[in-house]
Amino acid sequence: MIGLGSSVKGGLAVALFIGVVGCESDAKPAVDTVSVDSVDTANTADTATVDSADTVDTTADVVEPVDPKCAPILDECLTRQRTCVVENDEAKCRACPAGQFPARDNGACKPLPGLATVHDFGTQTITSGQEIGSLCQTWILDNDQELWVNAVEMDNDGGYHHSNWFFVPENYQNWPTGPWVDCYSEGFHEIDAALAGGVLYAQSTQVKRELQKFQAGAAVRIPPRSRIITVTHLLNYLPDTLTTGLRLTIHTLPRAEVVTPLSPGQLVYSDLAIPGKATSTFGGTCDMATTYASLFDGKPLDVKLHYVLPHYHDLGDGFEVRLVGGPRDGEKIVDLGSYSTDPFGFAFDPPIDMTGATGLSFKCRYRNPRDATVHWGIGDQEMCEALLFFESPMAFTAGVTKTLSETTVPDGEDAGVREFTGECGVIGFPFDPKGN
Repeated sequence: MIGLGSSVKGGLAVALFIGVVGCESDAKPAVDTVSVDSVDTANTADTATVDSADTVDTTADVVEPVDPKCAPILDECLTRQRTCVVENDEAKCRACPAGQFPARDNGACKPLPGLATVHDFGTQTITSGQEIGSLCQTWILDNDQELWVNAVEMDNDGGYHHSNWFFVPENYQNWPTGPWVDCYSEGFHEIDAALAGGVLYAQSTQVKRELQKFQAGAAVRIPPRSRIITVTHLLNYLPDTLTTGLRLTIHTLPRAEVVTPLSPGQLVYSDLAIPGKATSTFGGTCDMATTYASLFDGKPLDVKLHYVLPHYHDLGDGFEVRLVGGPRDGEKIVDLGSYSTDPFGFAFDPPIDMTGATGLSFKCRYRNPRDATVHWGIGDQEMCEALLFFESPMAFTAGVTKTLSETTVPDGEDAGVREFTGECGVIGFPFDPKGN
């Protein structure tokens, strides 16, 4: 990882954001057959601002308090930002309609709070089998005042493998405001965006609709006169040409209602070498407390974790995060199973208080049926990382850049699983989420 300065104000200097939860790659995407149908969708004519209550999908009624049969799984559903429904006498987690979120007290879907502003980025056309490694798209916010984002809703019409979302000053680097094909090789760098502004959201792999909602009063600050810029990775695995659209809604709170400004962070294992014809894990233990103490005069780690979004591709068979040290040492707080096209995010309400802990451990699990070893990358390669939002005066990147050991589980349920680990380096930055 790149070493950066020791102090960052207003933006996260994320050496990490190898691809915040995505992939800034040297791989050359297939861009020769790209058709960009939207001429310049960054202008505010494509943006609508309405009360959040008015954004609710009128084809779906607000869900009543959930069925008592949901009780055993309701907490799990709520953590995954879903309500619970009973179908054929079976309780299932289910996303709320657009513009709604599941209430913490009873699981009922209700309108998202605050002011909703919607932007349509237009359409892109990709041919069968085509992969576009980087297409940057911009929304000029035209905001004279700071914005406090409590929730984000993303929806698309398919083909968006993933997307990473940042905010930067509206004229930053004179980056194009229209669709910017192959932007990685044309001068866009995620670390620059994160340093100049901040991190807003990251899309779960291949999902068409996703909600990122923080607890009441928690928000990410976007400074005045900013633009949102997303770097998108498109992949058309269908037999026919696909024309797809992309839309983003931000739900903002008045400053007086913001109780908890949030800071970003990341966990990443970049030195992947996933063996063929095997099940394997890659992970590390990250000492955040030492880094925190070095920044804040020896004070103990002061972090409350609000949100975790894991990221891997279709070989992913699991992603876990555990607390390290303190009274909850070893507690598994994230346990994501095999890859699916469901949203990956975990929202904690109340947030996880890490008082007494020294950090986090994380681990990705893969089942590789191929003969070939799979490495970090786009296409048919893999990733292992997570975006986090939390209460803290420190933003951080933590990750393993070099595998140091390999063992094989000798017996038990995981007998034969090959386990790869390395030292997790932690780079922390003083970060004022209030923007002072």
